[in-house]
Amino acid sequence: MATDSKTTAQDASKNPPERSRKHLIAFAVMMILTAVAFAAVATGALPVAGLVTLLLVMAAIQVVIQFFTFMHLDQKGHFFPIFFTGAGLLFAVVVVLGVWLLL
Repeated sequence: MATDSKTTAQDASKNPPERSRKHLIAFAVMMILTAVAFAAVATGALPVAGLVTLLLVMAAIQVVIQFFTFMHLDQKGHFFPIFFTGAGLLFAVVVVLGVWLLL
């Protein structure tokens, strides 16, 4: 039992500067995406349909970055969280499309 916790601690401490750099880059990209979103809304340069599309695409990019950087879904042993997240997203898309087609 002690060796399991020791191995986990060693895995977590591998290349801390590299992991910190990855987190900082991801955070910077998300801040840039947020600033672009605010600027796009504030300037009103895009039509509403284009603005909504831009915001949804940037939000999806941020979700992917957060899943794989801050929730560590890019590491081994995370099959079930990824599977159930994907299944939930698929279910949500089907429900939204179904409601949209009913209206």
